[in-house]
Amino acid sequence: MSELELFHFSESSIVDKAAAAPWKVLSVEDDLTYQASLVYSLQDLVVYERPVQILTANSVSEAADIISRNSDISVILLDVVMEEDDAGLRLASTIREVLGNSTIRIILVTGQPGMAPRNDVMVQYDIDEYWNKSDLIKGTLHSVVSSHIRTWRYLTELVQAKQGLQMVVDAARSISSKQSLTSFTETVLNEIERIIGIREGGIICFAYKGGDFSPEARILAASGIYSGSTKKTLSDLQLATYYYPAFIAATEQRSHLFDDDFTVLHFDTPQIDETHYILLVNSNHKLTDSHINLLQVFSENINSGFTAVALVNRLSDLAYRDQVLKSYNRNWLLRELSTMPAEEKDESSLIILVVNDFTGMMVTFGERYCEKLLSALLVNICDLHPNNLIARTGDFTFAILLNKESMLTEEQLLNIIDQRLMLNHTVHRLRLTVARVNLNLLMECKAEQILQLSESTANMARLKGQRIIDYEPDIMLSITASHHLLMDLHSAIDNHEFFIVLQPKVNMTTGATVGFEALLRWRKPDGQIISPTRFIPLAETAGLISHLDIEAARQTIEAATSLQKAGFNLPISFNASCADLNHKDYIESLLNMIVQSGLDGQMLEIEVTESQAMQNYEYINPVLKQFSDRGIGVSIDDFGTGYSSLAHVANLKATTLKIDKSFIDHLGESAAGNHVVDMVLHLGKKFGFVIIAEGVETEIQRQHLVNRGCHIAQGYLFSKPMPVSNVVEWLQAQPKI
Repeated sequence: MSELELFHFSESSIVDKAAAAPWKVLSVEDDLTYQASLVYSLQDLVVYERPVQILTANSVSEAADIISRNSDISVILLDVVMEEDDAGLRLASTIREVLGNSTIRIILVTGQPGMAPRNDVMVQYDIDEYWNKSDLIKGTLHSVVSSHIRTWRYLTELVQAKQGLQMVVDAARSISSKQSLTSFTETVLNEIERIIGIREGGIICFAYKGGDFSPEARILAASGIYSGSTKKTLSDLQLATYYYPAFIAATEQRSHLFDDDFTVLHFDTPQIDETHYILLVNSNHKLTDSHINLLQVFSENINSGFTAVALVNRLSDLAYRDQVLKSYNRNWLLRELSTMPAEEKDESSLIILVVNDFTGMMVTFGERYCEKLLSALLVNICDLHPNNLIARTGDFTFAILLNKESMLTEEQLLNIIDQRLMLNHTVHRLRLTVARVNLNLLMECKAEQILQLSESTANMARLKGQRIIDYEPDIMLSITASHHLLMDLHSAIDNHEFFIVLQPKVNMTTGATVGFEALLRWRKPDGQIISPTRFIPLAETAGLISHLDIEAARQTIEAATSLQKAGFNLPISFNASCADLNHKDYIESLLNMIVQSGLDGQMLEIEVTESQAMQNYEYINPVLKQFSDRGIGVSIDDFGTGYSSLAHVANLKATTLKIDKSFIDHLGESAAGNHVVDMVLHLGKKFGFVIIAEGVETEIQRQHLVNRGCHIAQGYLFSKPMPVSNVVEWLQAQPKI
């Protein structure tokens, strides 16, 4: 009997369970016309007598939000190219690696046949299928979606079944005290003694797997005159010569043997674990027919018992062991953490081991080869620390549960994090990141939270390039604070809690104000100001930065209009991210706002960082040209910190280069800083760029810049950023030039 034959899942189980619930299919597509045609084509699709519900998203960030709120999406039709060329692949990576969803079916679609991903990319991101939009006619679309819905349903059944196995195992353990093989066998021996009335003899039970009985088979349980011989062999007891032929005969015939002086009982569980059990019953007197009949009847119960115990052990193995590496798995570790007494937890620690760059190795060498590498790694770790309990908690993550007596030293950890493994005559070097967690710091946490915090700590170290990190309570506070701040950020966007402040740009020779830069700020309802260094990176990570940037642009247009009405025709710059410039909705929204305001484009300037402008130059530069063609200034922020080629700078559709503050800080102190400033000024003169120095704070810095021919700057020396309502008053107070 195979493993799959041990259980039967009804073909209609899910259909019967939720007959009225539709299958959810998500279309992620920025072409609204094509998306409408998809929705129309799928609206009448029925699979297993259930309709299909189409969810739609027009961007990656919108799709991520829908996925987070719908855990039962079965299929995603994902446009490859949206905000960026790899936007679709990044969403696929988030689904598989961040959300850990391996069941949802992902179908890439594109209107550009040349954008078909390579096979290794399909494998890396676990993409299920790829189609050109022109090929997805209604019939084909129905067939593809129906097929993947069936696949998702099957995979979902398997996941639910495995969860059910774990519950069955745990429930079985709670209602029976005879589920371990040893305790069951000892009980069997005691009952046989009672049935046949053994007074001077004894009973031995041997267990072995497959093939013929060997004299080296170990004793599983023993009683009477053989008591104390557990784990010994038939040879150790010097009984092989007399009993060995009977054991061989019982094994070959798969039956019991009743001799005048002894009895041999044979049991096996070949369909489950291929284990044989031989019981030698030495009664020191001939058994009566009545005793033999009783043993034969009881043997049926014994055989059922061995089968039940073997099945429970097999279920336990499936539920709590990794079936590839044969180590413990994540479920086992969670069970151990859940049942660990407080006193033991107080003196225990958890080590998380993450194999770096393992996803790339999977693409390069293949899954099976990499599993062999992990097996070799596991052997190495076990050889170094044989008494520790090791579990595989992820595709390339392990956890070691340690008590006070087996804590790992720094030297032992260093031996673990750099591994040289020989496989197929090739040396592979694996680099690991280690997180060390004292469980006494997480006494109030549940098992799942302990493991998640431990893994998050290891991932933080990996992203920062640290090899070994110790968990500190501040890490949980940081993770919790970031989560709460993200929820507040969503609310702040809906409630318009953001505002801009303006910092003047000043001609350092004349003192005249020549413009402003708009900087976004966040004031919570309780009056607390959240630093941009906290909410901007969070917004970028969460895919919310475009919402903030469009709000900053809107308020900048309003501020420029107000200044014009007050008689000040001064341009105001505002920031845009790379994600904005790759998103046609942002560009269209921005240009529409400018047209509707009636504002002259020369009163606005868009700022992008040098690294953003050069990272995707071939795409970004034409976008920048759209703005410059409308008279809108284009400023390259943080210039000098990136890696611009001279050819790109010469053709850059920009009007202004801003020297990064890091170079201004060391003017007159660092030759390198002086050279960068001189270089940027030379480029400005050569190609006609306006040059602005950022972060000027001292008179010495101002003088150095003026002496080098740089005349425009912004910084605290001239003014801190100020609310829009104060700008007109500030301008009126400036000396007339």
